[in-house]
Amino acid sequence: MKKIKLSVIILLCSLNVLFAQEQNKKFKVYKFWVSKIDNSKVIKGILLEANDESLRIIGKKDSEIIVNIKDIYKIKIRRKGKVGSGAAIGAATGVATGLVIGLASGDDPDKTVDGFFPYLGSYTYTLEGTTAGEKAASWAVGLGIAGTVVGAVVSMKKETFLINGDSKNYLMHFDEIQTYSMNRKK
Repeated sequence: MKKIKLSVIILLCSLNVLFAQEQNKKFKVYKFWVSKIDNSKVIKGILLEANDESLRIIGKKDSEIIVNIKDIYKIKIRRKGKVGSGAAIGAATGVATGLVIGLASGDDPDKTVDGFFPYLGSYTYTLEGTTAGEKAASWAVGLGIAGTVVGAVVSMKKETFLINGDSKNYLMHFDEIQTYSMNRKK
């Protein structure tokens, strides 16, 4: 009887996993920069829709901007929040590496130093060795800062599409550009 109860409980707990919907997937938002052929102002915003003839972009203050393909020189794309997450990953990696290095190096022994001052004579004093915890803390801070900077710089890279007003260039990248739009096919 206990085996049957246990089997029923396991079955009921696994039903949630079996019938789970994909509703919890986050919708990724990408920042868009469109440079125009006439070197006018760069259009910044979020791509609402990409079609064969134009791009619809949501700019500052939720204004909708439509850009004709023949007016586009270059498109740059980066996922929103990518720089922050890159910096966080770099910081975590640096701190973890620093902790491992510091703790693995162990405690330093105390050192006895002999000295001599003219007219005062000789003296002896002891320098305390650095503990593994102190080393780990200093390495973690140093490598954490370095990791933050490296992670942020590496994640600043934008994907670039050179269109140069040519609809053939645009259509060559169209499927990929469309995956970055808010109205993309899921």
